[in-house]
This record gives sequence, structure tokens and C-alpha cells, in this order.
Amino acid sequence: MNKPGILIAAALMPIALVSTARAAAPTSPDPSDATLVGWSMLPTQTYVPGSASSGHWTTGNAAVPAPYPGQPVQGFSGTHALADGSYLVMSDNGFGAKANSADFELAVHRVRPAGETGVTSYEGLAFNLSDPDRHIPWPIWRDGGCTSAASLPAGYACPSRDRILTGWDFDPESMQIAADGTFWFGEEFGPYLLHTNDQGELLQPPVPTPGVMSPSNPTLGGATPNLANSKGYEGLAIAPNGRVLHPMLEGSTAEDKAAGLDADLRIYTVVSGVFENGFLRYRMESAANALGDFIMINGHQALVIERDNLQGSTAAFKRIYLVDLSDEDGDGYVEKTLLVDLMNVRNPDRLGGFGEVFTFPYVTIEDVEIVDAQTIAVMNDNNFPAVGGRGADVPDVNEYLEIRLAAPLKVDRRLLPSG
Repeated sequence: MNKPGILIAAALMPIALVSTARAAAPTSPDPSDATLVGWSMLPTQTYVPGSASSGHWTTGNAAVPAPYPGQPVQGFSGTHALADGSYLVMSDNGFGAKANSADFELAVHRVRPAGETGVTSYEGLAFNLSDPDRHIPWPIWRDGGCTSAASLPAGYACPSRDRILTGWDFDPESMQIAADGTFWFGEEFGPYLLHTNDQGELLQPPVPTPGVMSPSNPTLGGATPNLANSKGYEGLAIAPNGRVLHPMLEGSTAEDKAAGLDADLRIYTVVSGVFENGFLRYRMESAANALGDFIMINGHQALVIERDNLQGSTAAFKRIYLVDLSDEDGDGYVEKTLLVDLMNVRNPDRLGGFGEVFTFPYVTIEDVEIVDAQTIAVMNDNNFPAVGGRGADVPDVNEYLEIRLAAPLKVDRRLLPSG
């Protein structure tokens, strides 16, 4: 098993996948000058070697029928760049819902993009998320949930009570590593924040969001949820000091919708696992859009992926914004400036076999990371075993992009891969 704590301590800078000559950058980033300088993909059917079969509650499709022969590495909803050029990537809850993901083991993996070959290599399971010390006060699938189920699909038997967490328990959608080497995950069923050690073992009970609950919250009881399913913490940014978190909802709350703020997403501040009072707001260009990811680049600026819910030939809005959390005008909203239009990226070297204008038409683009002050990495969640991003019958892969910006960002060195 790989040890993330050891990997992160490496002191080598990542090597750019592709280098091309450029003129001097302008004084501020111009979205039309964003350039694809690296491309790589992880094949759809990449499974953890020797892992248990999965997908027993799903039907799959003609391209990838269920059940699946192992645990798919599948779509990435969170990532962390390591100093040697590889990435930790976090898979989400599995197959899209609590009801169909009980046999998907929540995990963080290590992958390595390779621009020379265009194929991302899978370097192994970093860890599974688990709760060996029983911090979760309700039954989990692999300890009480399965044995109390009314029925099980053919070919599936309850696993041993090993306290490994599954997509029936949580839907993690974002990940950050704190200054002490522990991990924080933002998830959507609560929505909760999950705090683990560097082997994925919970260190404390799930941290609930004050005043916000989804229909999948296990403590809902007779309360009325005020956040739609799958609209929890798609984004989780961390300050350069590695101690302050900014979880960001993917959708608006019922209260905000009632107030006519259905395009507003809340950004909270969490210090030492405790939510501070109040929140900032990010206003989407359309209430029909969704958050893809949210990371800090310094003490007050961040990157946000905002996207529509379309794919393939119908995809139109996939953008990365530079946002400022300073709120200098005191209106409660972050300021946003378009940084990259992912449907219109220069590709002079025709990387990936695409044309001179590169488009990224996947429905869920959920990962952005800093490579260096002028280069960012972007990845999609391929919603295994979905099709449609690159063709109606083409199974979606996990694509990795490196995009060179027209001008450097003001990146705090502590947030670089070697920091």
C-alpha cells in the first residue's frame, strides 16, 4: 500500500508533460490565450488489482455491462498534486447514488499522467476510507447495514465487518491535505466533512453542516431537508497555512431559493473542524449550472470550475474562474473573473489527437489543481460506466489536461506540489 505521507514529502518539482515556445505573457490572464500543453487519459475499465467485484445494484450498459470484475478506479472528484509529478485522486461514491453503491469501496488512488504516451498509468491504491474506531454513530454498510437489508442482488454476499466505508455510507466529492498530514473530505449525503489520518481512517465523527441537511442525511429523522441530493460539498479549498478550510456547496439551499437566490452557492469557513458563523456567496452564471471544484491559490484568491449539466455536442458552458474571497465591497459575494473557457482552449500541438481548438465536453469536470504559477491541471469525473462525452456510444475515460495560462497567477508557494 502506498503511503501518502511519504509521497507528499518528496522534494522534486513535477516535470511539464509538453513544452512549447511562447511569447511573453500579458500582464493579466486572457482566456483566449489559455493553451493545452499536456494531455493524458486513464482507460475506462481500470480496476484495482485483486479487488472485489462491484456494480451488483446496477445494470451497466452495452459497452461496460455489470457487475464489474473489480473496484473501478473510475471518476475523480478530488485531486492533490504530488511533488514527483503523480497525483492522488479521490473517487466519489461509486455509481451515482446511495442505493446502488453499497459495493463500491471509498478510496484514494495514485495515478501518473504521461504526455509522451498519452496514457495515464495507475500506480495503486493509496488507501480506503474506513472507521475502525467507530466514530460514526449509525450503522454503516459493512457493519450492520448489509445484514439488515431486506434483500440482496444475485451473486452478492455481505462482506466481513471490516469498517471499510462504501458509497452507501458517504458520497465524497472533494479532498484536501492539512498541514499536519491528515486528510479532509467534503461529502454530499450530510453534507459532512470527514477527517482522516493518512491511511483514510476517521479521526472523529462526521462534522455536520450547521442548518443544512440533504434527503440522504442518516440523522434526518422527521426533519425536512433543505438541500437537494448530490448538492453538498463538491468543492473544498484549503488556505496556504493548511489549517483553514472553505467547503463550498454545489447547489443552493431551500432558504436561498425562497429568497430568489437560486444561483448562489455558499462558501463556509472551518477552523480546526469548527464552522465559523456566516458564509460568503458565489453567484453562478445560471441557476442551472453546477460547481465542479474549488481550490485556493493564495490567501484570498481561488479557482472555481463552473459547468453546465450537458455533454458531448450539447455541452456549452465549462469554465474556470479566478475568484477573490476578500469581499472588499462588503456585499457578501466573491468577485469572479473568467480564466479559462474549457470549450475553447488553444491546442497548437494537436495534443490527444484533437484539433487546434480543444474542447472538454464532459458533463462533470470536477478537478482543478496547480502545477506551477502559470500552469493548471484539470480532470473529469467520468461517471463510470457512462458514455457520451466524446461520442454517443463511446465509454467516457478520465482525461488529464495541463493548461498554460496567458500570465502567472499569484500562487502561494505552500500550495505548489513541492510546498
